[in-house]
This record gives sequence, structure tokens and C-alpha cells, in this order.
Amino acid sequence: MLLLLLVSTACTRREAFQEESTTDPNEEKVEVYDGKLLGQVIFDSIDYIVPKQELMQPFIREFGDGTVVDRVMIRKVQETKEDKPAYYLVGLGMQNGAFRSMALELDVAGDNSLYLSSKGAKHMCQAAAGCNFCYFTFIGNKITGCECSSNVPGNNCVHKVSERNTLLKGVQLSNSSRR
Repeated sequence: MLLLLLVSTACTRREAFQEESTTDPNEEKVEVYDGKLLGQVIFDSIDYIVPKQELMQPFIREFGDGTVVDRVMIRKVQETKEDKPAYYLVGLGMQNGAFRSMALELDVAGDNSLYLSSKGAKHMCQAAAGCNFCYFTFIGNKITGCECSSNVPGNNCVHKVSERNTLLKGVQLSNSSRR
């Protein structure tokens, strides 16, 4: 019995000692960039690496409210020549007859490649009754809100912002065809 107690204590004591590690405990963990290449800016036009049709279903899933997306595009935003251009992946659609749009911020690489990361902000415009179409509003190259195409009082748009998106989470994209 004494031998059994001694062996079990020895095992627990051995586990209490930490083995030497090759990693530095003060070293910060580097987060892996999760951006996916969607297009590239060539002169003043967008070369789509991923076909726009492949992005419609992920937009429908990202809306998550029954919105049917029928148009996807990459849009350049630059209020003045002094502003650095920004690019957004935009999905347009309808939900029960009401207009919906979503814009996701894209990262621009040094070679003008356009990437969508889950860390990119998500902006949504939802038209209220009486408003047929909502436009995103900007200051510089940043989306600041939504505005109804009709100036009639009571016709407005709701602007919602989220700091992250899950548009391409679990989505396999083909990037072999350029359109």
C-alpha cells in the first residue's frame, strides 16, 4: 500500500513540473489574415476574379432575413480626387417588396488586388414603406448612412452597421475564370 501511494504521488509530482518549451511566453500570437481575393483594379476598371453569380447566395445567407439578392458588384468610392479610393462589395435585393442593400468594405493590397476579410465592416440599408430605393451616403470614402431616392417625408431608409461579416465563411469560391 505504501508503494502504491508513493508511485501515485510520484506521478502527480512529475506532472506538476513543466517541461521546457521552445515558444516564448512573451511572444504575441500573430492572427492569420482571412481575406479572400475577389478582384483587382486595373486602371479604372474592376477585373472580377470570382464571378459575381457565385457571390449572390452568400449575400442571401448574410442578410439572413429572406432577402433575395439579384445583383452583386464591386464599387469604388472616392468623394474627391484628394480622397484615397475605397472599394466595397455590394449586394442588392428585395425582401417582401422592400429594397435591401449591403456593402462590405474590401481591403486593397499594394498591387490593387481587392480582398474581403471577415474583419471588414458590413453596412446595410433597408427601405421603409414608400421608399423604392436606398442610396448609401458617404463622407470621403466611408459609408455614413442611407438615403431614400424619394424626398417625400416619411420615406426613409434604415442604416445598420456591423464591425464584422461572415459572407464567405465556409464558402468555396472558384477563381479560375475572370469576368
